[in-house]
Amino acid sequence: MTTTLLARGLRARTLVTALLACLLACLLALTAAPGAHASAPAEDGKGRTTFGVQPSGPKKPDRRSGFSYSATPGATVQDHLAVLNHSTKPLKLKVYASDAFNTADGGFDLLAAGRPSKDAGTWVAVKKSSVVIPARSRAIVPFTLTVPRGASPGDHAAGIVAALSSSGTGAEGDRVAVEQRVGARVHIRVAGELKPKLTVENLKAAYDGTFNPFGGGSATVTYTVRNTGNVRLGARQTVRVRNAVTGPVRAPGVHDIKELLPGNSVTVTASVRDLFPALRSTATVTVDPVPVSGDIDPALPGATHSAGFWTVPWALFALLLVLAAGVAVWLRQRRRRGRPTRPAASESL
Repeated sequence: MTTTLLARGLRARTLVTALLACLLACLLALTAAPGAHASAPAEDGKGRTTFGVQPSGPKKPDRRSGFSYSATPGATVQDHLAVLNHSTKPLKLKVYASDAFNTADGGFDLLAAGRPSKDAGTWVAVKKSSVVIPARSRAIVPFTLTVPRGASPGDHAAGIVAALSSSGTGAEGDRVAVEQRVGARVHIRVAGELKPKLTVENLKAAYDGTFNPFGGGSATVTYTVRNTGNVRLGARQTVRVRNAVTGPVRAPGVHDIKELLPGNSVTVTASVRDLFPALRSTATVTVDPVPVSGDIDPALPGATHSAGFWTVPWALFALLLVLAAGVAVWLRQRRRRGRPTRPAASESL
């Protein structure tokens, strides 16, 4: 009986061990090294066709996340772009290059179709302006990058776009043109003197008080970070507010700038809470440039800018005014009660 129970226990333990081994093998298979690029789903659930782009060699896509070149004025580079059709039907896509810019919140974007490029977007010439790609397939598009002889030193940015044009219905029922597009980033660093520089501009602060006469309010700080140099830069930034009563209070949630292109700017808004109003306060913004991943830049000077603003304790002033009025009334009534009463005049007999 004991031998039978022991054998059953051993068989159960062996079965559990085998199941755990199979589960571990499945997990390892799921977490194996990924391919050169992530594939998008064939349909996004909204009826839109999906496609993508990827840096490529002459025959197949490679593992680059974008196109990055170091070149001298007059240099020419040959390269390839893979255009991927993830949908279940053939696609005819336009392929073109366009200048890059930063959006107001610091995002990377490309000029809309129809807007002429003036910088690196004009340096890229694609061999085919349109391609027809079978379903679940790809096309390799060669292109040539030619740096003008008079190109200025520093960083220049563009993108190569694959676009699908179609028509839709607007809010008022009229027909509108719709362009769905994806792009691959192109960064070119032209040889010459590099001048990395960020500046802080248009620093403003405003105070929003509280009804609590002994409590602190909040300050909203807005400013613009501008890349006035010729090198793309990231930045770490801090915002602090101080006054005679409250020490330096750091604004939470101020995110780093990932990439700011030369000549571009980003607007930042930060909020500082629990700031006691002390008539006059000072907001200070510090921006410390950092190289974008993969770049080698010269020394990066930081930028600091301060601005004063009013933080008037209106609630406390109102309380003091009420107290002063109450004291004045009390003193007046006290004086009246303290005055001697005149005797009544006696009548003549």
